[in-house]
Amino acid sequence: MFLNDYLSKNCKEKDLILVLKNLAKAAIQISKTIKKVKKNGTESVIFKTKNSDGDIQKPLDILSDEILVNFMKMSPVSAYASEEQEGYLNFKNKNNLIVFADPLDGSSNIDVNVSIGTIFSIMSKNNLPLDSAFSQEGKKQKSSGFFVYGPQTTLFITVGKGTALFALDESNEIFTLIDEKIIIPKTTSEFAINSAYKRFWDPRTSKYIQNCQEGDEGPRKKNFGMRWVGSLVADASRILIRGGIFLYPADRRIKYKEGRLRLTYEANPVAFLVEQAGGKAINGEDNILNVKVNNVHQRSPLIFGSSEEVLEFKNS
Repeated sequence: MFLNDYLSKNCKEKDLILVLKNLAKAAIQISKTIKKVKKNGTESVIFKTKNSDGDIQKPLDILSDEILVNFMKMSPVSAYASEEQEGYLNFKNKNNLIVFADPLDGSSNIDVNVSIGTIFSIMSKNNLPLDSAFSQEGKKQKSSGFFVYGPQTTLFITVGKGTALFALDESNEIFTLIDEKIIIPKTTSEFAINSAYKRFWDPRTSKYIQNCQEGDEGPRKKNFGMRWVGSLVADASRILIRGGIFLYPADRRIKYKEGRLRLTYEANPVAFLVEQAGGKAINGEDNILNVKVNNVHQRSPLIFGSSEEVLEFKNS
């Protein structure tokens, strides 16, 4: 089954289907651009800037955003928000869909050839002014997903009827179905966290990780392995396919006291995918999809993955 067939089967909204098809076209173009730049070896020497939130922008971040904007302008989309934009782009039309995106998640890993990706979320404007439309909770998403640019270009996607996995047939530029209904295992013995920030963790996070590290001699009575890529799409791919728990908690650093990842275009779309695959996603206490949105670049803690393990962390 191809992506177009899957969308026709599982989605009855023509405008939403068209947006998703154009996102796939944009991802194919981004994938080609990444490979071309890597081949030429020019990415690391081109001038770098900062986005509105103070994070380093590489040229491919900006170029990926431009590609997405161009495809969204050709879609039934009224406005677009991304990590590379200060607010949102108003396309000044009467369309009813809005799109959030992280155009190139994990771009700090480009130079070392680690998998990176594009994360997206689609909502209805719901006849709201755009400022209010972009402040809707994640539970209002119609679709979310992410593309991974790695050994294969893959797509994890949901339209609210489960989570599916596709891989790009590069010779024909078609996304082909790999798994129509991904189910995250409920239990796991793998965790993913950046342990370099251990000194900044709160007591609950420290206790949870310590209990995991004590293995079968500790309170958890089983041995855990640690996996950490540092690219959200790569870590999320692994967890969607084989289970695990991912933790990026708030910590004592001033900039990250509310968390590190962005709620609207990182945490919400990943949480929607995870829940549709039978997993859980929280900010430490609450379901991510219920968290109030105050601004489009709002940060949030994010803990997601195998349902039993997420609950273990929440109750620890």
